[in-house]
Amino acid sequence: MKSFFSLLLFILHSVICSQTVLFKGIIKDEQTLRPIRDANVKVYGTTQGTSTGQAGNFSLKLSKFPATLVFTCIGYEVATYNVTGTSHATIDFLLQPKSYMLGEVDISSKRYTFLFKDNNYSVLDYEIAGDNVLLLVYRYQLNQSQLVLMNRSGDTLAISDLPEKPPSRLYKDFLFNVHYFTRANNSYQCFYNEQDGSIGFFKKTTVDSLHLFVKPFIFKMGDRLYFQEKVASGFGTAFGFYEKGAGKKYIRNFLNEGKISESADDRKFYDKWNTAQGASYLLAMDDIESDLAFDFSLSRTEGGAFGKNEARAHQFEFYNMIYPVVKTADDNIAFFNFARDTLELMDKNGNISGATPITFHKESKVKADTGHSVRLSNAGWRWASMILADEYSHDVYTIFLRNGMVKVQKIDLETGQLNTGTVLPYPFPEKIEIYKGEACFLVKSDGSNDKRKLVKCKL
Repeated sequence: MKSFFSLLLFILHSVICSQTVLFKGIIKDEQTLRPIRDANVKVYGTTQGTSTGQAGNFSLKLSKFPATLVFTCIGYEVATYNVTGTSHATIDFLLQPKSYMLGEVDISSKRYTFLFKDNNYSVLDYEIAGDNVLLLVYRYQLNQSQLVLMNRSGDTLAISDLPEKPPSRLYKDFLFNVHYFTRANNSYQCFYNEQDGSIGFFKKTTVDSLHLFVKPFIFKMGDRLYFQEKVASGFGTAFGFYEKGAGKKYIRNFLNEGKISESADDRKFYDKWNTAQGASYLLAMDDIESDLAFDFSLSRTEGGAFGKNEARAHQFEFYNMIYPVVKTADDNIAFFNFARDTLELMDKNGNISGATPITFHKESKVKADTGHSVRLSNAGWRWASMILADEYSHDVYTIFLRNGMVKVQKIDLETGQLNTGTVLPYPFPEKIEIYKGEACFLVKSDGSNDKRKLVKCKL
């Protein structure tokens, strides 16, 4: 009898977990609060979707969580919403008209094309190789994988089988050479033979040995190879160049004293807490097993109490600071010193010619939905902690995120100001690269869960 009831409970649990949930909502105009009819609602990554009725209402059956809903309607901003669990209430979704929300920002819905159009294949990875694009494509769960070289107009120049399978990804070094990586940690440099229209491969090496040689370098200028290093456990950066006959020379060494001080204060707090407070008290109460179990300076894997979330926050706050160094169009250097909110311009020898204040990295808002009403536009554009350089023109860009959408904005290196920018036409784009004023990126489209296509969008 006990086994019977156990089996019954298991079956009931399986039935409950497999049931779909009816998710209901109403889409309204944010300005007028009037319902929007014929708006499209799609579950991202699937073919499932619906449209709103006369009263702006819609309903969708959801069986998997989390699920991302994508809202589209002519004249309104494309928006997304993450459904993390069941809800029995009908939610009002407020959309803003494009003209009201974005003003002069360019919505690039008519300025993009798909570079790779074979619906039987998915793009695993890609790299821009001068005026061409090298794609790593596959079908049947990587069983059929190939390299495809195309020009930026979408014409196929060459197709090649892989020298070794299964594939991992593509990698481009600071000299713009493209390498093919395998899951076995091997690397093959790729080259295009224009005479016979084929893709060739140089002798294989390991990924680790390749990274050991090329990873420190960021660009080449004349006969100099410029490098960048993390210093003081990531609290600062140093960069300089190697030159034949002159060896290694540093031209800038920066330490983020503010963050070092904050980290030291945190360490003092943790040490004081661990030695003088809670641990001894809780030990006396038999609530923890050892001092280490209350040591917030050590991770849980090391026996301490520093959890995953705290570790991520600490890593982001203190060790993942970025200090981009880029080559400019006039063969000078731009150093984004986000710790001091300045953009430093210097010549090839490191002599500073100007320091411009920058604030765009601080311009972000946090989304705060309340009740059963979601104002999708209130999320604000959040800086994505990323600097992108056009390797052809050496123009420099940064990106902002909001509800899965991405806005690309060009940085004026003289003033530190941003242009109005371009909103990419698809949500959740992956691996954005810029060349000749056009952004390339990967997207899931046509309702496919696993197939990705390569998109080119004019900025």
